[in-house]
Parts: sequence; C-alpha cells; structure tokens
Amino acid sequence: MGDELEVSSWELLSAYLDGALDDIAVSSLERALRHDRELQQSLDTLRTQKASLRSWAAEIDARPVTPGVQALIERARRDRDRRDDSVGHRREKSVKE
Repeated sequence: MGDELEVSSWELLSAYLDGALDDIAVSSLERALRHDRELQQSLDTLRTQKASLRSWAAEIDARPVTPGVQALIERARRDRDRRDDSVGHRREKSVKE
C-alpha cells in the first residue's frame, strides 16, 4: 500500500475493528491483510492505539469530579429538567384545547 496508508485505508481498518463492515468488505480486507504485511502492521498499530485510548478514558472516568464541575453539571441538569417540564406542560395544554 505504499510507504504511508491513505486516510481511507485507516478508516477501513478502524471500521473493521469496530465491527462496522459488511461481510463482503470483511472478506476482502482479511484477504488483503493476509497478503500485505504493511497493512497488517497498520491494523496492529491501530488496535494498540485503540486499546490505549480505552485504558486512558477509563482512568479519566475513575477520577472524582471537582465540586465546581459537579455544580455546573447539577445546574445543567436542573435547566434541562425545567425545559423538559415546560415543553411537557405546553404539550398537555395543547392536547386539552
């Protein structure tokens, strides 16, 4: 595939890892992977990067939220609930009329 993979090749490999390809695309890619060492190495690299990102994201998710951020989240939830209540009230009113 040349010295560097095209963006579309990386997207195809990513879709493959995500299980987003149809059977025909999977068969075609797996055939190419058997015959193209560079493509296989790129898939291995992408697989490693995705695992690292998942691990990193899990570490972030495990961190406690600071009080300031928690207050912002609570305020956003209250605002959302008020909007939802307002929309529901308007729907009920229009149905009754």
